[in-house]
Amino acid sequence: MSEHRNLIKNRLKIITVVSTTWEASLRFYTSALGYQVMQAGRLNTVQKALYGEHLNQFVLLGHSAEGSLVRLLESRNLALPPQRLGAKPWDKGLAVFEAGTPDIERAYYQVLQNRIGATAPPTEFDTKGPEPLGHVFMKSTGFIGPAGEQIFVTQIMHRKGGRTLLNESAVEGINSPGNAVISMQDRQSIEQFWQPIMGISPVNDLPLVQAEAARIMGGPPEMGFDMLLTGYGDERIGLEQHIYAPHNPKFTYQVFPCSFEKTGLAMAGWQANELLDCLEHLKAYNVPLLSEGVGLPILDKLQPQALVLRAPLGELIELLID
Repeated sequence: MSEHRNLIKNRLKIITVVSTTWEASLRFYTSALGYQVMQAGRLNTVQKALYGEHLNQFVLLGHSAEGSLVRLLESRNLALPPQRLGAKPWDKGLAVFEAGTPDIERAYYQVLQNRIGATAPPTEFDTKGPEPLGHVFMKSTGFIGPAGEQIFVTQIMHRKGGRTLLNESAVEGINSPGNAVISMQDRQSIEQFWQPIMGISPVNDLPLVQAEAARIMGGPPEMGFDMLLTGYGDERIGLEQHIYAPHNPKFTYQVFPCSFEKTGLAMAGWQANELLDCLEHLKAYNVPLLSEGVGLPILDKLQPQALVLRAPLGELIELLID
C-alpha cells in the first residue's frame, strides 16, 4: 500500500461549470459577477472522448493569471438536466463554490440588475474558532447561475485575530473562487479518503447553527452544520466540508454525483505533484479515475496533464500536474 502523503498543493485552482445556456452564462460571469475572459477556445477530440462528445467551446474566467478560475464549458446537448436538481442543501456531493467581495451590497444588486436570481439577500452572521480562524464577522448572499450552479458570496466585515477566510482583495465586483464546498452526512469519507489518501484534514472545525447561516444555504432555520475548512498543517487549500447529521439527526440524505452529463458545477481542481507518482498512489488505493493524464484547458495549456478522480460522494476532483 502506498504511504500517506499530501497530493494537493496550494489553494483552489479552478472550478468547472457545464452550461447549455452559453450566452446567459457568459453574461452571468462577466456582467453580473465582473469576471474577465482570460482565454477561450474549443475542446479537442481527445478531451471530448474523455469528458463528453457533446462538449464544445470553453472560456476561462477570472481576474488574473495567478488567481483561481472558472472554466465554463458549453454543451450542445440542450436536454441536460441541472446537476443538483431536487437537492437539499445537506444532500451529499460537490454542492457550491464560494467567493469573496469587498462590497456585498453592490455585488448583490449588480447580479439582480442582470436578471439573475438570489437565494437570499445579504445576511450578517459570525463564526468563532481557534487560530488560524479567529472571530470573523461576515455578510453573505447566495446566487443560482443560469446553468444551475450555486455560488455563495461573502464580505468579511470585521475580524478579531486569524487569517483570511476568503480572498479579500478589493477587485471590482466578486473575487475569483475561494472555496469548493462538499456537503456530507458524516465524516466517513474524510476518515477513509481525504485524510489517508489525499492527505487533507480539517484545519478549522466550526459548528454553525445560526438561522442566518441556514438562510444563506437555503435551508430551514433549524438546520445546522459543522463547517470544516480543510488543508494540511495549518494551510487551507480552498476546500470546505459541511457535516450535517450531528445537528440534523432526522434528515434523510441523497447523493448527487458530479457528471459532465449535467449542467452546473462539474468539478473542482487543484495543483498536484508529478503525474506518475500521483497515479501510482491513487491506483494503490483503487481510486476510480476518469482521466489518467489528459486534462481540460487551463491558461496557456490547451491540453494539460491532469488526473481526474472520483471521490467517495461522487465528487470529481481534478489534479493539475506541474
